[in-house]
Amino acid sequence: MLTELDKAVLFTIYKRANKSKKAHFSIEFICKGFPTNQHGFIKRSVEKLRKIGLLYIKPHPSGRSYGLTDEGWELARKLEEKCKTKL
Repeated sequence: MLTELDKAVLFTIYKRANKSKKAHFSIEFICKGFPTNQHGFIKRSVEKLRKIGLLYIKPHPSGRSYGLTDEGWELARKLEEKCKTKL
């Protein structure tokens, strides 16, 4: 089961990628915009989402970056639709 923070992380990656399936971001960029005291929780949430298959990892010489898998992208799209219907 996904927490609200997990959903927020998925939605953040989705929106920052401009709804692209190919975009990937460093953990530092994913944490931007969230309160500083939440960064540890976000990093754990990213690892949890990776383990359940909603995010993929892309290794780089400077570190790792994370992007949405097809399942993660679809879930983020559904979250966006859900937000639009509530407005």
